Amino acid sequence: MDERAAQFFLSVGRLCADARIGGMTVRLRLAGGDEIVGIPQPPPETEGPDEMDGTGYADSVSVDGVAVSLSDVVEATVSHPLGG
Repeated sequence: MDERAAQFFLSVGRLCADARIGGMTVRLRLAGGDEIVGIPQPPPETEGPDEMDGTGYADSVSVDGVAVSLSDVVEATVSHPLGG
């Protein structure tokens, strides 16, 4: 994985972790075109064989109970909590 791709997945992981703290909704668009919307769980932090190529995260994220591979995420957005 190149450095820019790793930085993207690291940013998505941090976005999910921060959104969870604030109870904010995220939208993840996946490589296959599916979208997952809801309040995320932060991706599991790990080191070793489960780590996604030096990002510090396992290749997994869960949004409203739907588990997806972090490596399948191509776009991530967060919505303003007051809808504005």
